[in-house]
Amino acid sequence: MSQTIQSNPQALVESIARMLAPSARDDFRNLMNEVILANLTALSPGGNLLRAGGAPAGASAPPVGVTHAVIGANGVLTVGITNPVTPTSTPIYHEFSYSPLVSFKGPGVTTLPPTTATSFQVPAVGGNYYCRLRSSFDRKTWSAYTLSSTQPIDSGYVESSALSSGATFNQTNFAVVETAFEGSGAAVSIHGTAGQFTPYPAIKGSVQSLRPSATIIATELAPNQFVAWDGSQFRLTSTLADLFADDLEPVGAVIAGGGTPGGGGASGGNGGRLSALQI
Repeated sequence: MSQTIQSNPQALVESIARMLAPSARDDFRNLMNEVILANLTALSPGGNLLRAGGAPAGASAPPVGVTHAVIGANGVLTVGITNPVTPTSTPIYHEFSYSPLVSFKGPGVTTLPPTTATSFQVPAVGGNYYCRLRSSFDRKTWSAYTLSSTQPIDSGYVESSALSSGATFNQTNFAVVETAFEGSGAAVSIHGTAGQFTPYPAIKGSVQSLRPSATIIATELAPNQFVAWDGSQFRLTSTLADLFADDLEPVGAVIAGGGTPGGGGASGGNGGRLSALQI
């Protein structure tokens, strides 16, 4: 019976190439590596290649009946493995690997050390990966790789719902948000307490960062809108709930015509900063 190759196929190609005449070695390497092996691997789901002759002498047969599933959420891949029900007490080792390519070729392949654990999590924030698993009793003879899914699994990003209660509010800033009037063509200015065109500090937990100043112009400004930072530019939101989307950082409230003092202790005209105490 055939089973998954345990040795490196490129190493086998090189071993044979060195026995050939020097003038024929490069042609042989190109034929085997770039034509035959590359195509066979691409046609084999998960990169499985077969070895004739069965397990080497003295090796144990690999486990049969191992199943697994992978779920991506909140920036991690969660792996669950079900071992077969057998009378033996021999531990089963599992090797998990993931790659952005279904061929599992190239530098993007990550292979975790063998483990007997049947559940674990892999940090992979924002990644889309093909995942596979193989199992062994002796860590020498392995079962064929089994793909978790024929489609890449999205690990996602960390959502606010996954954080502890109130963690979304563990941030503040010293931004001044102001506008001269409301209605069509209104301009909203965001800047630091030192005045126009100055950056402001944003604080998340113990981390402090500088955010640029900006002016949102030619907008239809309604009463009591909010400003958020998406990592590259400022956005206006119409409700407080919109302000706390997972991809946005709260900046301040635009209170058109109110004359409310703004953040950082300086007069902000018609605007104010948001913090845990002010919401």
